Amino acid sequence: MTKIEVGFEFRQNPVNRKWVIIAPKRSLRPNIEGGLEPACPFCPGRESWTPKEVFRIGHDGKEDSHWEIRVVPNKFPFAPIHEIITHSPDHDGSLFTYNHEQIKRIFRVYKMRFCEYEKKGQVYIFHNHGPGAAESLPHDHTQLAVIPPNITLDIPIMGEVENQFKDSRHFILSCPNTSEWPYEVWIIPKNRGRTYGEITEEEIDNLAAVYQETLVKMQNFFGVDFSFNHYIYPGGDWYLRLIPRVKVPGGFELGTGVFVNTVDPKTAAKQLSE
Repeated sequence: MTKIEVGFEFRQNPVNRKWVIIAPKRSLRPNIEGGLEPACPFCPGRESWTPKEVFRIGHDGKEDSHWEIRVVPNKFPFAPIHEIITHSPDHDGSLFTYNHEQIKRIFRVYKMRFCEYEKKGQVYIFHNHGPGAAESLPHDHTQLAVIPPNITLDIPIMGEVENQFKDSRHFILSCPNTSEWPYEVWIIPKNRGRTYGEITEEEIDNLAAVYQETLVKMQNFFGVDFSFNHYIYPGGDWYLRLIPRVKVPGGFELGTGVFVNTVDPKTAAKQLSE
């Protein structure tokens, strides 16, 4: 059986050495693009609709409907290990509406799953929220994909902190000078040089607080429940990048890889500091 037959295959362009993933089975995913929301496989009572769960918070060891966070293999993977982290039993809840304790649980599960796989490859944790951010199902969830070590990921590396607009106990928030998206925010740990798997419980508490505070501030610009993505840098010197999807990349950006940012990051940082 070839890799493509099991659902995906990594292919490298022999000229520019860039990687792509061919994953035809992902076209079978349920989605809301047509305006009709399918029955949700992530809701309580439908646990049998997903692959067998691998982790949960709440009623450990019991595959029932009494859980707070639930982790299952992705039914339509594009990586050797690809998981869905369902944030809450609440179909309509989101990172905009969860209380502080629930957001802490989510970031804590991120750490636990990261540590589970960090020796098996590059652990890439990412969240898509809203139709403008490639969300396929509206029940809030995060994905974790473990990418083989030989695959080069084109992800920005942390440098000097620029355009800082908040200084919390454990984190600095900034809008880098070379931000590709309007109002994108980097949440940077003060204790640099570690992987996300080394985050402490005290840092998780602070991360949850500054993350939610930033979402609330962004709502002042974009309105309630705007589309956004976030991801956690998978290597050493980790950071969390929060990207409001307030523009659509055009032909120039898609063709050249050079993004046009319509808001000066210095201006964005000033506005987010107010």
